[in-house]
Amino acid sequence: MKAMSDNNTDPLRNWLIVLPFIFILCLFIVFLAFVNVEGLSTEQRLDYGIKSLTTTGTIFVGIAVFINAFYAAKRAEAANESAKAALQNAKAAQDKQITERFAKAIEQLGNEKIETRLGAIYTLERIAKDSKDDHWTIMEVLTAFVRENAPLKKDEEQESPKICTDIQAALTVIGRRNCKNDLENQRLNLDNINIKRAQLKGANLQGADLRKANLQGAFLWEANLQGADLRKANLQGADLRKANLQGAVLWETNLQGADLRKANLQGADLRKANLQKAVLLEANLQGTDLTEANLQAAKLWGANLQGAKLWGANLQGTDLWGAENLEQQQIEEAKSDRTTILPENLQPPEHWKG
Repeated sequence: MKAMSDNNTDPLRNWLIVLPFIFILCLFIVFLAFVNVEGLSTEQRLDYGIKSLTTTGTIFVGIAVFINAFYAAKRAEAANESAKAALQNAKAAQDKQITERFAKAIEQLGNEKIETRLGAIYTLERIAKDSKDDHWTIMEVLTAFVRENAPLKKDEEQESPKICTDIQAALTVIGRRNCKNDLENQRLNLDNINIKRAQLKGANLQGADLRKANLQGAFLWEANLQGADLRKANLQGADLRKANLQGAVLWETNLQGADLRKANLQGADLRKANLQKAVLLEANLQGTDLTEANLQAAKLWGANLQGAKLWGANLQGTDLWGAENLEQQQIEEAKSDRTTILPENLQPPEHWKG
């Protein structure tokens, strides 16, 4: 880079040295030419000579400015090329460093020591933040790590009563990732996992595949599960207060005793879901499909049931006192008995016996 700068500077230096001599020589020639012109008075000769000298000087100044500007542009271009080369070298070095860090972290994920695995998980999180191109690959690595190390077992009694520290760490990293870097039309694959009692407060699991996952007793307060696939998942006793489950698929999902206060279930698919003794106070169930769902002894005070489908739903012992936008036609389609508590403006259907 220094040699390139010197090559650009030497011609300019030579021109700047030669130019004054050429300028003086031209001035002298012009002056003599006008001084020796016949038919002019001495005063006229001097006047023309001075004007000619001024014009010649202006021309030479312009030439000097042009030469200086030309070589300044050349220097700037050379500096720009050098800067680009330096930037490319820096990026190449950074990419190499990220690749080395990534490879080492992947290796450490299989280490026997829990502290080493934790370090690897948080290293991957830092790489995901530093490199947008590696973000989704790292999310796939972490979800695979969870699936591999916390699989759903057939025998529920053999399941660990407490989630492992490294699994919890991986889920925490996944839940707080920068979703803007997620690939389009891709979803987190967390199906058939056992993450019982996981701490996922405010986690972003939008669109995640959580089919048949065991989330029993999980803390999902204010979690984003919009559009998530939770078919046949176990959310028994889970804390889903203020969670966003808009458009989520909860077909045959076990939500027995779950706390869904102020949760957004608008447009969710809860067909054949088990909501027995679930708490749905002030929940948004607008347009929710509750066909054949079990709402036995559930509490829906102040819940918004506008347009909710209740065909074949079990409302036995359900507390619907203060439920909003609930119409007579909706409860006519449901199954129950006289134990159901209805809003004052509605009457138990004739086919409700007992």
